[in-house]
Order: sequence, then structure tokens, then C-alpha cells
Amino acid sequence: MNIHLRAWLRAALVLASLFGLAAPAVAADAPRLVWQIGEFTKVQRVPREAGSEPNQHPRALPPEQLRSLLASLRVLIKGKSQPLFVSDEIGDLIEPLAQALAAADPGDDLLLLSSTRRGDNLLAPSTGLTARLFVQSDQLHVIVHDARLEFMGAWIGTRIPPKFNYGARSRASEVVLQSATGQARRADWQALPLGAVAVAPLSAPAAPVAPAAASARDNGFFQEQEQRLRGLKRLLEQGLISEAEFQQKRREILQTL
Repeated sequence: MNIHLRAWLRAALVLASLFGLAAPAVAADAPRLVWQIGEFTKVQRVPREAGSEPNQHPRALPPEQLRSLLASLRVLIKGKSQPLFVSDEIGDLIEPLAQALAAADPGDDLLLLSSTRRGDNLLAPSTGLTARLFVQSDQLHVIVHDARLEFMGAWIGTRIPPKFNYGARSRASEVVLQSATGQARRADWQALPLGAVAVAPLSAPAAPVAPAAASARDNGFFQEQEQRLRGLKRLLEQGLISEAEFQQKRREILQTL
């Protein structure tokens, strides 16, 4: 009985190797569609909206030019103007966005989901930003659906994956965007000129900083950062923030040291 079973297993293995039951090798050559940056932060290539004109893709943009473009965008929140993206957020987004724009086809739009904690309140949950991006007429078009979407509380409480909506050419959202260099196509839609944004030149090596400047960070400063890290860990242990949020905020704190 055992002899027959072993013979059958050997025959099955031979057949599997002959007929290729493993995943097709062609999948490795499939074009990249998603750049996953964090749990709720990603850039995705999708078919452009029906009825829209072909985009000027692929488009190679230097990361520093892309940084300047994103930093030029502001949003009205409760009547007050503030940057659409925070500084660390832009740093995480520019490389994936540059890669996605360089890989996109004329028939592609880019969808952006970016989640981070905005503001100085350590206990405040991350909020989401959703937008559609594409290049036309030598302009980077940014259409925002949500600028400060509060979804983390529901996600932590229910673990039901949130559904996100993105900007659209055919319908406006309630977001009000601002840009000193952009052209407002609609309240929620800015077209940023690609030729008008100057890329900051490489500066000459800075003069050595006087040692006295370092003394500004006294024991009180480091104790404050220690308390922030301990508080952050408690939030993680209590399930109030996700692992991705913990790592992101921890990195932000450590960068100040």
C-alpha cells in the first residue's frame, strides 16, 4: 500500500513539473500599478476618466520640482488657509509620485491617498487626503476630494476597510484649494504649471555651525521627546493608533533629535 502511494506521489510531482502548476512567470513582467507607502498611503495608476482627453504621460519630473509643486498647494480649513500637505508627508510622497508619473500611459490617471497626523496634537488621529493627479497642457492637475478625512476612529473601532473617494473632472467636492502659482480650474482643482516652478539649486556647503547652537537643546528638550515617545507607545498598546501610524510618528520625533 505504501509503495503504491509513494509511486502515485512521484507521478503527481512529475505531472506538476511538466504542466507548470506554479504561477505564470509573465506576472513578474506586469506593469506596476500601485506604490504602497503606508497602511493608508499609496499612489495608484488607474484608467483615466471616461470622456477625458489623453494625458501627457509618461512625464519625468525631478523630485525637487515635484516637492515645490506640492508645497505650493494650500487648502481652506474652517476658513483658515493652511498647507495641503505637511512637510514630512511631501517627503514620503515625491519619489512614488515621480515614479508613477514616469510609468503612466496617456490613458492613466493617478489616484493619491495620503494619511498622516496633521498639526501639533500628538493625540489627534491621522486624517486622510484623497486626490486625482494627471499632466495635461504642461500642467500638473490636482483635483482633491477630501483634504482632512476623519476615518481612523471608525477603522480602529470596526476594522471595516474604509472606502475612499477621489477627485473627479466631472463633479466638484467641497474642498477649496489655493496656489500662488497655479491656475484654479475649479475650487477643488488646481493646474500647476510645470515650466514655472523653479527647482532650488544645490547650495554651497554651509559654514560650520557654532557649537553654542547645539546647547539650545537642553535636558528639558530631550525629556519632552522621551515623554512623546512613551505616550506614542501607550497609544499603540491601547489600540488607538495603528502600527504604521506609530512608526511614522516615531520617525518624525526621532528626526528632531
